[in-house]
Amino acid sequence: MDICEALYVSRSSLYRWRGIFEEHGAVIRPPSPLKGRTRIITRAVLEAIRIVYKSDPDIYLDELQYWLAIHHDIAITVPALHQNLEDAGLTHKILHKIAAERDEVLRTEWKTNIVQNFSGTGDEFVFADEISKNDHSTARTFGRALVGERAHFSDVFVRGDRYSLVAAISKKGYIAAEVVQGSFDSYDFFDFIAEQVVSILDNVPYHSMLISDPCYAVASDEPLARQPKCSHCGQLPYSP
Repeated sequence: MDICEALYVSRSSLYRWRGIFEEHGAVIRPPSPLKGRTRIITRAVLEAIRIVYKSDPDIYLDELQYWLAIHHDIAITVPALHQNLEDAGLTHKILHKIAAERDEVLRTEWKTNIVQNFSGTGDEFVFADEISKNDHSTARTFGRALVGERAHFSDVFVRGDRYSLVAAISKKGYIAAEVVQGSFDSYDFFDFIAEQVVSILDNVPYHSMLISDPCYAVASDEPLARQPKCSHCGQLPYSP
């Protein structure tokens, strides 16, 4: 009782500690040898999976399941495989598609030319591009609903009128813009560059470089051909 009162512990705790000490030689029990199930996918296999997704990010789970069975003799269900990938940080993402036709050598030369021949501040560059919309453009794709229920919403099915917008933007903001009903063609783009963009570029104190989509290269070159203070550099095909 003197020990219990001095340490402010109960008698049962003191007896329990003494029993542990007599059995194990210490007042703390050793870790239990009983553990959970061994992980199906080890660290080495997980690293191999990362390499697979690095080269083929679009592989399906059933294809990965078959690959694990063939190359690592691992049998695992698709839901368990999905959970293991999520825990490892291999999450489901929207694929960023890069054109196979893109010429990396030409892209490198283009970037080198930009770095070597311009100030590096970005003040010289003006970018022109076109975008279009109809009644479907603002429709949202994702929503929320309770588990087991569909997320319904009412929206127009007919595309409606199409409008196209072309704009030129610099580091300081938009410098010109135009909207037409329907689609822009090369003649419309030519008029936009010649009538709106060129007059603005003539008034800046430095040489300007207009960068536009490759399909509008000719329409951009002609209005700038006789302008000493501005020139055109078409964006490379299959970019960015």
